[in-house]
Amino acid sequence: MKARKFPRGKVSMVTTIFSLAVFLWAGSGAWGAQWPKDLIAISPAPGATVHMILVGIGKPIQNHTPVENWIVQPLGGPKLWMPMMKQGRAHFACQNSADMVNGFLGKGLYSKMGPQDVRTVMAGHDYMFMFWTTPDTGIKNISDLRGKVVYAKFKANPMFDDITKHQLASAGLTVKDLKAVLAFSSIKEGLRGLIEGRVDAILYPVVPGAVMQLNEAKGETKFVTLTRKQAEYVVSRMDGYYVQDIAANDPRFRNKSPVPNAICYQTGFFTWASVHPDIIYGVVKAILEHNDEFIDIHPSAKYWSAKYRPVNKAVPYHEGAIRYFKEIGLWKAENQAYQDMMLKKQQELRKK
Repeated sequence: MKARKFPRGKVSMVTTIFSLAVFLWAGSGAWGAQWPKDLIAISPAPGATVHMILVGIGKPIQNHTPVENWIVQPLGGPKLWMPMMKQGRAHFACQNSADMVNGFLGKGLYSKMGPQDVRTVMAGHDYMFMFWTTPDTGIKNISDLRGKVVYAKFKANPMFDDITKHQLASAGLTVKDLKAVLAFSSIKEGLRGLIEGRVDAILYPVVPGAVMQLNEAKGETKFVTLTRKQAEYVVSRMDGYYVQDIAANDPRFRNKSPVPNAICYQTGFFTWASVHPDIIYGVVKAILEHNDEFIDIHPSAKYWSAKYRPVNKAVPYHEGAIRYFKEIGLWKAENQAYQDMMLKKQQELRKK
């Protein structure tokens, strides 16, 4: 069979079209995956810092990937969104990186679920995770919570139960030593409870906007402090948490007074292991190479950057994210060793 011959003009046109197609394919990040029209991201609650940041990162994702709609839904914690991811009804979520170690391994309050195929896309800003109160309550340290009413249970989010247990235990207390432990559904509800005097303290990751609101209403937001020994007790029992001394007027937290021995964690951006690597690669590339497009949405948005700490040692990273971090030189031998160790640990737990 003879090869088909094109007139000289048509050969030139075919070559040009082919070259343009190759250029566009390479320039767009080599989209090898079948990208969905919509990507759904889950936040814990409206008004939360991570909710605002999730809304913000949708801008570069829509501008620099084939995604048409970036949909953020404030639905709650991992017990809700991990099953959604497994079923393909959600693609991303933000959560406490330390808490998700237990979710990945199926330990602690996730033990009934068993090990989960959650993966890290990148890490973001830090949070203090402390009890908040106001000057009029007289509460200064963890021991002062004895006999008090607190908001410390949050919808579908077991990390609140663990941090409550260990912070109280550091002072020799249990939840039975409190007058009442109440559930709440949003930081707005928590603030109302404090301002109206219905509760003596709330437990919530420190959100600067909420701190400013409470400062205005009550003079100052007070954080219930721990001694260094108490703080070390907490972090020794909770993987991924660390102790920081927070200076007064830290822009991340808007605290008026210093907070010594604060319990902190880094936020993680998570997905499911089965999501196509090209999609994860494209998403993390869009966020980190175009963070100027959302940096003004919140004071903590600047920490969602390749210059901060997008690679941490908590839940193993998705292979698509690893590909990008290798390209920019942030994926080191120690990260791969930790990755391999955690995956092996999960595999061993699944055999039991």
